[in-house]
Amino acid sequence: MPLPPNTEKDLAGIVGSERVLTAPEDLIPYGFDGTAAIRTRPGMVVLPSSSKEVAACVSWARRHRVPVTTRGSGTGLSGGSVPPSEGLVLCLVLMNQIVEVDPRNLTVRAQCGAITQQIDAAAGEHGLFYPPDPGSMKISTIGGNVAENSGGLRGLKYGVTRDYVMGLEVVLPDGRLVRLGSACVKDVAGYSMKDVFVGSEGSLGIITEVLLKLLPRPAAQRTLLAHYDRIEAAAETVSAIIAAKIIPCTFEFLDGMTIRCVQDYASIGLSIDCAALLLMETDGHPAAVDSVSLTVRSPMKTS
Repeated sequence: MPLPPNTEKDLAGIVGSERVLTAPEDLIPYGFDGTAAIRTRPGMVVLPSSSKEVAACVSWARRHRVPVTTRGSGTGLSGGSVPPSEGLVLCLVLMNQIVEVDPRNLTVRAQCGAITQQIDAAAGEHGLFYPPDPGSMKISTIGGNVAENSGGLRGLKYGVTRDYVMGLEVVLPDGRLVRLGSACVKDVAGYSMKDVFVGSEGSLGIITEVLLKLLPRPAAQRTLLAHYDRIEAAAETVSAIIAAKIIPCTFEFLDGMTIRCVQDYASIGLSIDCAALLLMETDGHPAAVDSVSLTVRSPMKTS
């Protein structure tokens, strides 16, 4: 269904004409996500720079019954940012400010378009870190991470995005701007509405700002790599390490075909003659990292 005749003029009145995209060559990149398997052509792309502009755009879309799709960097793998044909895309990459890092309360407040790695870097300046690390963290936006409840390599030890969201600012489908959650750790009264929005993929509202929990940055890290002649031996090693009550920071399993694909693409020096490999990273106090590394060397021997 085509957009109403005055769409460009109306939305330009909200965000400015330079932030309304209508040319075919400008619209093409907004018609697919990280899968590149689903492709459409949006009718228009709008780039708001504030929560108030997002709310005004949503209110306009509601009045005119125009479907809205929210987009960050478009790195998702679920089609969540792929718009319906001729629909309206609200791209939030201009809302990219890290509002505040609060080292006294171990929190960070950021706009939805802030890059995940930049949030972790800002926390690092205070000896803190933001654990969830989706594979696209160098370019993914935190709003998209929250909307998709992204996990990542550190999920085994540190959990997923939901475990770190303390509060949200959200634009509801009727254009109202609300705040959910708080900076209080023991905030247990009533319904946890922020959790309803985490992982909702934009179906309930548009996340415009997030309040995230931070942790002290580990003092030491160590990475171990082991190759195996049998896939079963690699799987048994994983079970042995977990049974020893060791929870690595990251724990990655690659079979032979995946190893060869990675090596062909990236040429990073992986052995292509093995049936499987395990990549493990442990972090924490230096003494604890040393102890864990010594303990796991035995079960991680090449079989």
